[in-house]
Amino acid sequence: MIWWWLDQRRAKAEKAAFAALQEEFDWVAGVRTRHLVDLQLCVDVDIVHAGETFKLAVIYPVTFPDTPPIVMPYGEKRLSSHQYGPGGELCLQWRADNWDPAVTGAMMVESAYGLIAGERPADGQPGMVPSEHRSTLAGELRFESRRLMVPEGAWASLRGQLPEAVLQVALTMTVRRTQRVAHLTAIGGPGAEIWKTPRPAPDAPDRRLGYILRTAQDMDALALHHGGLFEDLTARVPELASLLGGPEWPFIILLEQNGRRTAFDLFRKDGRPFLIHYRIVEEEELAKRSASDREAVSGKRVTIVGCGSIGSKIAASLARAGVRKFLLVDEDIFLTGNLVRNELDAWAIGWHKVDALADRIGQLATDTDVVPHRVELGSQTSSLLIESVLEAIGEADLIIDATAAPTAFNLCGGAARRHVKPMIWAEVFGGGIGGLVARARPDVDPPPTEARRQIAVWCDGRATPWEFRSGNEYEAVGNDEAPFVADDADISVIAAHATRFALDILQGGETVFPQSAYAIGLKKAWIFRAPFDTWPIDLEPIGAWQHPDSKPDAGDIGRLMADMIDEDPS
Repeated sequence: MIWWWLDQRRAKAEKAAFAALQEEFDWVAGVRTRHLVDLQLCVDVDIVHAGETFKLAVIYPVTFPDTPPIVMPYGEKRLSSHQYGPGGELCLQWRADNWDPAVTGAMMVESAYGLIAGERPADGQPGMVPSEHRSTLAGELRFESRRLMVPEGAWASLRGQLPEAVLQVALTMTVRRTQRVAHLTAIGGPGAEIWKTPRPAPDAPDRRLGYILRTAQDMDALALHHGGLFEDLTARVPELASLLGGPEWPFIILLEQNGRRTAFDLFRKDGRPFLIHYRIVEEEELAKRSASDREAVSGKRVTIVGCGSIGSKIAASLARAGVRKFLLVDEDIFLTGNLVRNELDAWAIGWHKVDALADRIGQLATDTDVVPHRVELGSQTSSLLIESVLEAIGEADLIIDATAAPTAFNLCGGAARRHVKPMIWAEVFGGGIGGLVARARPDVDPPPTEARRQIAVWCDGRATPWEFRSGNEYEAVGNDEAPFVADDADISVIAAHATRFALDILQGGETVFPQSAYAIGLKKAWIFRAPFDTWPIDLEPIGAWQHPDSKPDAGDIGRLMADMIDEDPS
């Protein structure tokens, strides 16, 4: 739509403001209003300063007055250091980041005159106008398609090294659309590294060899050269000569004594070095929870049984929160249909879910210890295998059942009770109308199977009966035959609540949750009056999870063995 037709009062006010500007200031030599081909409003303004005339165009965008007018010179002129390239838009007092709809185009012209006059003082010497521009790294990288990511601490490892030195480095390369990103993963040769990345590096097939060269040479010419042949490269940096003799040329990072850092990839072109420059991005520390919280969970092992939609999301969230040790149990294969709700992506299609999820955890965190078991609890498999997996499950610090399968739940609950370990379970109700998250803490809450029984009694006791019949997985059909299907957002909500339960247990201390089970509504259905209607469920403890006599001494064991074990007749 044409803004000046929809808001004619504002359009007339804009024209009047320019007339007032011309009448008030003698540096305004001319004003003419016209429209462009697409009916955008444009005001041509001639500004005179120090005997020179500057022709500007004030172009009103279709989004005005929600966004500022564009002020730019005619022709490919560089009028100011505060300009987006020759002939480009001027960066003025009012911009997209501080725009006020009350500002007029005439006020923008006043700002432009102040900028032009400020950079051209009466004494003829170049002037400077302080910049208010606050560029962001992301904004700068819009124009840098090749980047070298350097984790925090990498440069610090070079302190104390020789001022003139050559150090081998390891990198991984990733390519997405038109962008190519190199990740510095190690400094120093294999087995002699002086630094390794503390962060997960992409599992990319393109692993590159590179070198850091410390040099006292002035590399200004190289730093300003954005690709193409560089004739005297080896003459400036003699150390390069020995590195360019192999079949593949390496990735080079130049560190100069003046603090400049330059990175480029080398290619052959007609037998000569062809430089492709990379923008160096020095990463800041990732935003994260307090160190004490992360340390509290990093040493704990978490078992997740069921690596489908809920389990995969819980695992990823816990890895981001600092958990490093996982036991994953699932027999299923990841298929294309799983993409709509799972944490995993298309690279995992055809893999066992436990293996793909273990790889995903490794991408999110370093120093992980993930043990996968390709088995379904309660399936037709070796009893010895099931026994060993259940014992491994019980040895974890926290057990999470994300299967919503009664058999798997009972086996996990038995392991939790035998080993006196806390357990969490979560499920999404059919159709995604809501879900359940619950926990059972030893001797505080009832054991898992008893807690589940109490929850079932609570659900049956609601005044509103369950009104749906089961459809396919994550689907429910109401009395009107309209199906409800749980989507990824529904799964994510329940998984996030289960993760909060898990972190509350792993971090120790006083719990922040007054109840140990919650029914969480996601749609207006059943007992839920609206989305996010939450029902806490009281669980009644039944005492200690294990009888005091369940931990006999050596004498008790010996007497029982004498009664039970037959002597060898031989």
